[in-house]
Amino acid sequence: MVNSNANEHNCVIGSVVFNDILNCYIEEYKEYDKKLNKLYHQKITCLATTRKNKLRNSQRIWIKLKEKTCIVDEENYGRESHFEAMICEIEMTKERIKYLENIRLP
Repeated sequence: MVNSNANEHNCVIGSVVFNDILNCYIEEYKEYDKKLNKLYHQKITCLATTRKNKLRNSQRIWIKLKEKTCIVDEENYGRESHFEAMICEIEMTKERIKYLENIRLP
């Protein structure tokens, strides 16, 4: 897990309790999401208007894709589908970070 300050948050590393496990995934996701948002704002502020608009549109499309892809389905997969949804969000966010890191600034 990314969160090294587990005691300051809701993450209890090594626990087998559903909420503890889910909270660890949530904390990890928050860290990557924070990194993504910081990187996105750094990139978008340095781009010319045309490239800025393309990146903004790309980001909106990516967010919608993530929301459609990383879903909880308790009815078919039980409570653990919350874990799968969080893992999906974490992995997609990590991939988006890599994508943004590769955008060349003028």
